[in-house]
Amino acid sequence: MNKGIHAGLLVTLFLAINSFSAKPSRSVGEEQVSGWPTNTIKSLDYGVLLEVEGFGSRIDGQNESDLVVATVAFDLEMAINDWMLGHVGVLWEQDSREDDNIDEAYLAFGASETIPFYLVLGRFYQPVGNFESAFISDPLTLELMEMNRTAGMVGYANSVIDLSAGAFNGDTKKGTAAGDGGDPTISDFFASVALTPVEQIKVGAYWLSDLMETYNYGNLGEDIADQPGYEKVGAAGIYANAYLGRLTLNAEFASALDDYMLGGGRYRPMAYSLEGSFAVHEKVAVGLKYEASEDLYAAYDRSLAQYGDKLPGRAYGAVVAYQFVEYASVAAEYMHLEKLENDARGDLVTVQFGLEF
Repeated sequence: MNKGIHAGLLVTLFLAINSFSAKPSRSVGEEQVSGWPTNTIKSLDYGVLLEVEGFGSRIDGQNESDLVVATVAFDLEMAINDWMLGHVGVLWEQDSREDDNIDEAYLAFGASETIPFYLVLGRFYQPVGNFESAFISDPLTLELMEMNRTAGMVGYANSVIDLSAGAFNGDTKKGTAAGDGGDPTISDFFASVALTPVEQIKVGAYWLSDLMETYNYGNLGEDIADQPGYEKVGAAGIYANAYLGRLTLNAEFASALDDYMLGGGRYRPMAYSLEGSFAVHEKVAVGLKYEASEDLYAAYDRSLAQYGDKLPGRAYGAVVAYQFVEYASVAAEYMHLEKLENDARGDLVTVQFGLEF
């Protein structure tokens, strides 16, 4: 599980009837911040998340099962005034994020009722993707596009539109794999636009200058940047969310903008996800999903000059979630996976217990 505390990325507690992914936070007002200089701190918000997951799978005739602490996360946000705040997020995930635990650390300026422009500096999730989901497992679009870099971003936002663009110093550069560090300059860029024409509809689009800078492709990029035939390739995507009372619909598509030509092969990574969820009760929600991908790999063999460890080329499944007490829920998910490495297929069942406040 590769989820950080970020809107649309953590889907754990189904606390609101219209949305699976609402994440509450505790807020302390200016008069209530005990021990802090109340004349300079406007508000202090925090959130804690703990997820434990058990899963069982049968892929290509092979059985596997495990119990893991999937997520331990803490979020802290302090607003100095209406136009300046600091945000820190700490994330630990068994087997995937046990060492690099600073998930977010940034300063944000603007984005207030009087200042629609904003500036964000630090480590944060770049808005190259929406990834809203009611499922325990990450959508394939997140596997393709999610990224979390130290960057600078400027933007403009109001109740209808949010425009942003930013830059960062990426890792995938000529010479990186050879050990000379590559080009030590800021040469990677991203941009996004999100529109909310009415309260029930949100649509958006995004662009990234180098697909190999995302989470999934980051290590691959360092492995292949100095290979013959490698050229930098950008990526882009679109998404739409509809909130129709108890029903929520999510759709997203993302793809590289050109082919990678490596080891005699042509690769154009792509993924899309279609999902619907329905709140059958104020404490019970169900969802269905179909998603697919092409050339979505997780490793690169330098000696063979080819990709390996393919993520699903097609997947579909269902989820049900129940909030049994305030701040706590349990969810069960079934996914059928197809077109894995060497065209393997199989089934995955996951049960998740989550506590969030």
